[in-house]
Amino acid sequence: MNVQGFDFFRNHGFIYYLTRILVLGFMCTSVSHADPKVYSPRVQKGELAFENRGNTTIDDDDNRDGAQRHVFEIEYGVTDWWKTAIVARLDKSATGSLRYDTTAWENILQLTETGKYWLDAGLYLEYKLADDDSDPDVFEGKILLEKYWHDYQNILNLTFEQELGSKGDDDLEFEYAWRTRRPISGHLKLGVEAFGKLGELRDIRDLDDQEHRIGPVLYHEFGIGSVEIEYSLAWLFGLTDATPDNTFRWQIEIPLD
Repeated sequence: MNVQGFDFFRNHGFIYYLTRILVLGFMCTSVSHADPKVYSPRVQKGELAFENRGNTTIDDDDNRDGAQRHVFEIEYGVTDWWKTAIVARLDKSATGSLRYDTTAWENILQLTETGKYWLDAGLYLEYKLADDDSDPDVFEGKILLEKYWHDYQNILNLTFEQELGSKGDDDLEFEYAWRTRRPISGHLKLGVEAFGKLGELRDIRDLDDQEHRIGPVLYHEFGIGSVEIEYSLAWLFGLTDATPDNTFRWQIEIPLD
């Protein structure tokens, strides 16, 4: 894969420059909840796809039970190092009704040639435009790291979020997402995913007040004619008092090219 546009990242320490880009982005902006999704840094040129993902919570507490998020996304691999997407999100609180939440512009930049170094790396940048005038827009950045070890795919996302403008909060929040999975047979894979929300970087919450969830995930591909559809189903268990006891998550991707 040719990623000549990012040779300077490889030759002069891509992690250093990646960090500088994130910091500058946050300085130029003044947090919403990140979607429970693990992002790979890999980009495929010319790939056009539709994705739907979502989740719902299951908890004995009525104030946590039945919360939902639904995400609809059209993504396209513009080059062999840049993928962009338009995203629409709908939310439902545990005690409220489903409503349109945000429109977002999402971008993934692949910073290293796949498999050339001991670690594949990428950068994720997203601008979220709030639907309600009383809510702030949000800038989100992620460091995307991926490593294959034997048959195991391991991905770590480090996420930073900041609200924008006069309606936003000045605090920078930190989250993470992690996946380890391996093929089982044919088009079937099994894995584990974990997601965490630690709070403000300058004032990390006590452990009981942080959100952490982990659980098994089934990944599968199947064909309908010439179309290969990918989907995953996850059951995530809450690990802290601030996290819903259970979260059911789904994701499906359909190629359009």
